[in-house]
Amino acid sequence: MVRPGRYRGPMPIEDAHPVAPGDAAVALRSFPRRYRSLVLPVVDPVVEARANQLGPEGVSAVDVVGDTVRTWLIQREALRQTQIHDFPLFHPAVIHAGERQWHTPVLEGADAALTQLEELAVELAEDVAGIRGDAWFRSGRIAGGESVTALQLLDAAVTVGADNLRRIERTLAAIRN
Repeated sequence: MVRPGRYRGPMPIEDAHPVAPGDAAVALRSFPRRYRSLVLPVVDPVVEARANQLGPEGVSAVDVVGDTVRTWLIQREALRQTQIHDFPLFHPAVIHAGERQWHTPVLEGADAALTQLEELAVELAEDVAGIRGDAWFRSGRIAGGESVTALQLLDAAVTVGADNLRRIERTLAAIRN
């Protein structure tokens, strides 16, 4: 039996109990190692080919890495906007996975995609270190009316990282079977 945990599935924003910024920074810094150990644990053409093979969801492990990178890019910018503007407006994709539609495929290889993820995870963790106290409660508005704080945006970024790790696990397991 699987015990429900913090990141066992997408959590609706209204039910969220956001992660502490220090814990989020630790999680963000751990994601590159965890992603690499799943997607490309060794430099091997067979392993890289498997990482690029489409799974049952119609995406490859590399595509899921690309989804994480693209999502973190818009979430990082939204987080930055909360710190420099009063009441910025965000695309719903910063919080809602169903709104993320990437129209271009990931063209980089697995190693390049993982390097992008690593660089962005480090940048996000550094951004977290620069936000203090009440600044975490600065907010913006999702197009359509929903309000979201910087802390909720950070929590959404950690959730994306964890959810996509599980997607990669499922994709690679299905390919192996």
